[in-house]
Amino acid sequence: MSDITERLFFALGLPPNTNKQDNGNLKPFQQLCRLKSTVAAEVQGKPVINNNLHITLVFLGAIKQQQKQRLITNVNQLIAPQAFSVSCSGLHYWSRSQVIWLDCHAYHPVYQQPHQRPSAALQTLVSLLQQAAIHSTSGAVSASASSQASASGYIPHITLCKKVTSRPHLSSLSQQLDFHFQHFGLYISETIKTAHGSDVQYRCLQQWALAAARFNN
Repeated sequence: MSDITERLFFALGLPPNTNKQDNGNLKPFQQLCRLKSTVAAEVQGKPVINNNLHITLVFLGAIKQQQKQRLITNVNQLIAPQAFSVSCSGLHYWSRSQVIWLDCHAYHPVYQQPHQRPSAALQTLVSLLQQAAIHSTSGAVSASASSQASASGYIPHITLCKKVTSRPHLSSLSQQLDFHFQHFGLYISETIKTAHGSDVQYRCLQQWALAAARFNN
């Protein structure tokens, strides 16, 4: 059993939790899904499945069962940074991976927009998870994942569509999208059968709470 591997990553999940009556991310998520569909149609790309929309924190790759258990144990012992928010305002294209993505900028989660201020919580969370991953896997985490922990290497983003073979003209967003995060999770990438062949779906294996934010007005 210990030789079985799973493709795992840490992420901020975007689909709202339907079990919560008061979920401030529902409206921006619906706007995000409409934006994704519109952009995919314009650039003739493959839209990401709604339930797969996320912000990657650390990509782990193929992890063995024993490594996963050590990883979960180590993350359970972390002192999580404060909850934070992100704003998304610009569309971009990566030619190498042929994807359209939406940039994300973290800010302190004061809901009144004029009081937004930069937040280091997102970068802190990425660094903590990267260190936990390295310690849990005896340094077996990929080099690309290791580079994400540096300020220059990590680019928070939401992938909207894939298989965009030529650089498109991307118009600016008509309005900024804001998401508020109080949890992060460990996700597994699974291959699924579809009417058009095969695809992947992302499933959350475990969630952890971020610390309650403190506001100094």
